[in-house]
Amino acid sequence: MGEALGTNLAKVMALQQDGETLLVRAGVGWKPGVVGVVTLKATDDTSEGHALRTGEPMISPDIERETRFTYPAFLVDNGVKAVANVIIIGGKARPPFGILQVDSRTPHEFTNDDTAFLRSYANLLAAAVDRLRVLGEVRNAEARLRLALEGGMLGSWDFDLANGDATRTRRYDEIFGYPGPPPPWSYDTFLGHVLPEDRGHVADAFRRAVDTRAEWHFECRILRANDGEVRWIEARGRPNGGQGNNPPTHLLGIMADITERKLNENALLRANEELEARVAERTRELTEANSKLKTEAEEREQVEEALRQSQKMEAVGQLTGGLAHDFNNLLQGISGSLELMRIRAAQGRTSEFGRYIETAMSSAHRAATLTHRLLAFSRRQTLDPKLTDMNRLVSGMEELFRSTVGPRVQIQTSLIDEPWSTLCDPHQLEGALLNLVINARDAMPDGGQLLIETTNTVLRDRRGTPQEQPPQGAPPGEYAALSVADTGTGMTSEVIARAFDPFFTTKPIGQGTGLGLSMVYGFVQQSGGHVRLRSEVGQGTTVMIYLPRHPAPTDDKATGGMAADTTACPLRLPGSTVVLVVEDEPDVRMIVCDILTDHGYTVLQAENGRAGLIVVDSGVRIDLLLTDVGLPGGMNGRQLADAARQRRPDLKVLFMTGYADAMAIGSVHSEQGMQVMTKPFVLKTLAAKVQGIIGG
Repeated sequence: MGEALGTNLAKVMALQQDGETLLVRAGVGWKPGVVGVVTLKATDDTSEGHALRTGEPMISPDIERETRFTYPAFLVDNGVKAVANVIIIGGKARPPFGILQVDSRTPHEFTNDDTAFLRSYANLLAAAVDRLRVLGEVRNAEARLRLALEGGMLGSWDFDLANGDATRTRRYDEIFGYPGPPPPWSYDTFLGHVLPEDRGHVADAFRRAVDTRAEWHFECRILRANDGEVRWIEARGRPNGGQGNNPPTHLLGIMADITERKLNENALLRANEELEARVAERTRELTEANSKLKTEAEEREQVEEALRQSQKMEAVGQLTGGLAHDFNNLLQGISGSLELMRIRAAQGRTSEFGRYIETAMSSAHRAATLTHRLLAFSRRQTLDPKLTDMNRLVSGMEELFRSTVGPRVQIQTSLIDEPWSTLCDPHQLEGALLNLVINARDAMPDGGQLLIETTNTVLRDRRGTPQEQPPQGAPPGEYAALSVADTGTGMTSEVIARAFDPFFTTKPIGQGTGLGLSMVYGFVQQSGGHVRLRSEVGQGTTVMIYLPRHPAPTDDKATGGMAADTTACPLRLPGSTVVLVVEDEPDVRMIVCDILTDHGYTVLQAENGRAGLIVVDSGVRIDLLLTDVGLPGGMNGRQLADAARQRRPDLKVLFMTGYADAMAIGSVHSEQGMQVMTKPFVLKTLAAKVQGIIGG
């Protein structure tokens, strides 16, 4: 059963006469000193006691997280992490035989099919135990009968083959119904008592013994002299006398009345037939029960699938509703500004264009921020990972935090000495930390204390003794940890369960988008880390970010974030610098080409990857390939760049992307001469980026 369920340990625990103690009766995979030795009390705070009391299976997929029950020391000593109990029923009107238990040295999710499998085998085991009990009772009766026969209930005789006379013991005569003085006896007298149906095989047994000098044995029925009762006898003997080729002169033998044994054999046969019938009936019941369980499991799976689909559609509805609300507001700001600019242009009032342009640009920037947060939540944003020192990052933002939370919130920082570095996008980490600080501020409307802390944390394998209980799903290893703790209002369990859902917020309308924690969660997950949230109503909230440790370089160049602004407009370069722009969206291609032309570059254009590759193959000079990642026609931007660099190994590449799967871009940041820009971008930032790549 352990092999079938993919576990390491299994055992049968027999319930003792006190109705509470369980003895490990049999098992596999256990250390010496467990099977046949270890006992435990099936009290109410144990999973075994609960199973015996309720008759239902008890499953603990991870006993380290189990809060319902306690577990004995020998399970921990044997490395048990998960337990499944099912009851072994007793016979009719009998208490349970005990518990069938399957254990695992790793956390294990037991399915409904696993539970049905265990229950089926527990029922079969119950039937087998009941059968052994019946057979044991019958065999004990047979053994007692044999002991009685061996204790002096045998009769013996000696037939003289020469004259036909026979001498025998008193017990012999009693068996044949002669309790008084023994009468004369002969071989013919003996055969006269044997029932006619059995005389043939008895005579044959004697004849073969005389002819072959072999020992003989037979059973037959006799008719007793005193009461005419038919009895079963068993006779054994051997020939004696006569040397060489001379025939034997005597037949020596012993005899026992085996009538009781024959009756017991018939009773045993009937008991076996009844037991087989009971086993067959139990098997039929188990088959029907298993079939019913399977049907119920299929129906439950259908219901669960329908529920999952309903929940999925509810989540999609919440997401699309939030997107529609926010994007419609942003689009209204952009379209309204453009419409007013058209009206003012017709009126000749161009002096007001600046105000509308700023409004449209602000709405566009907010739309880009919303898109980035959604991509962060879905772990699809384009990251620019750098070696990051969390202490430097926190110290560099401390004044920003203080101006953000205001004077009523006291900020404390606790930064560990010699913090471990981590490889992540420092700007995204800054945004995540600022989000957490803003959330903490909003949770303390009357003021409070805010603690920002950095630590080095080791999450160990669960088979060891963890330094700290790891978050669910976090693999063991070394992590640089960053936590934000407040003394605010805290969260209910219902709010905690939905805290990371997109567009879920408890703030008043207009004071929160519901994307802050979603962005934090998505960014950390995409960076290979984990987020833990701990909160209690009235006791505040703590959010902990775990990012994998990355070895720091010897020259200690880990960044602390807050990078310098690199968006200054570049100097105009000679027209001989050639940029190939590959973009399938005509409007975007036109804008990019115009800004590059304004900055003095010679610009070549292509609308898809294959057209761009034709330009590369033409032999014309190209200093930089500026390409969108998501291109139509079967060749995306990354494939175009790889093909172009096969032909021109020194060609520099700048990718543009509004959304790109990590597998589509690949390891761009680790490759020489390749960089990525995320749409939408400021045009002067694009120009600066192009100059930096070409100049570098």
